[in-house]
Amino acid sequence: MIMEAVKKPLSIKIIYWTTSIAFWIFVVVAILGTALVSALMLNVFEGDLQLHVGLPVGINIVETGILDLDLSSKYIDVQFTEMVGKIQFKDTPADLGRIYGGFMLIILGIFLYIFIIFRRFITNVYNGVYFDLDNIALLKRISYALVLVWGFTVFYSYFQYFYIAQNLQFNSIVITNDVQTYSEILVGALFIWVLSHIFMKGCELQDEHNYTV
Repeated sequence: MIMEAVKKPLSIKIIYWTTSIAFWIFVVVAILGTALVSALMLNVFEGDLQLHVGLPVGINIVETGILDLDLSSKYIDVQFTEMVGKIQFKDTPADLGRIYGGFMLIILGIFLYIFIIFRRFITNVYNGVYFDLDNIALLKRISYALVLVWGFTVFYSYFQYFYIAQNLQFNSIVITNDVQTYSEILVGALFIWVLSHIFMKGCELQDEHNYTV
């Protein structure tokens, strides 16, 4: 007897193919990133590297300017008082390049792991496996990996603060101790973790119902 194939919802198809395309794009990015890190470790650039990195620390700055909204004949006086941004290391030393290369390699590895697990989860959903304990376990692993991402970003932010920001010297800006910790990543991880436990409880209740019927 030939079983009729179950028609997949359009939304599931879109999510599946979008995830697949994004996964392979990230694989290419990870390969290029790994090649860049390898070049940094081997000092291929020989001092010609102009490294730009985010500085996740609040900066106090007083810079005056004007705002022209064409609402009246008057300009509005404004001041920049707080900001975050990037810092460029001109002719980046090889040792500093290796440090940031190591950071890049770690975060690429974590995100590649998350992408692999998420793609497996979406593939199972695409194949009709929804509330399955093995599939729910994949959700838990994603939440644990996101907690790892959050922990790594906190470490990176404080590294930037203590190793870089506190040793910067400028005449017109003041580095604050307002270090970004990206708590939204932790909130997302906790949401996925709670969601996985809700699904798991639903599977257990469904199993109990099947046994009692």
